[in-house]
Amino acid sequence: MTTMANAEALDAYMYQLVRALHGAVRSALPHVNDDPQLVDRTLQDCGEILDVILKGDVAQWLADED
Repeated sequence: MTTMANAEALDAYMYQLVRALHGAVRSALPHVNDDPQLVDRTLQDCGEILDVILKGDVAQWLADED
């Protein structure tokens, strides 16, 4: 099986994004009742990260890593 030339870099970038999402949710979840504004900001941040992923500009992601 052949791989893309940038597969490792892309995998590393996606791994970082998933970890960022996971960390954001884990840090906000305990504050659902006591700090809803923090949770809202976290959800907005997660939405921005997902927008970047869904945009799919792989060339830009890899350029940002250099």
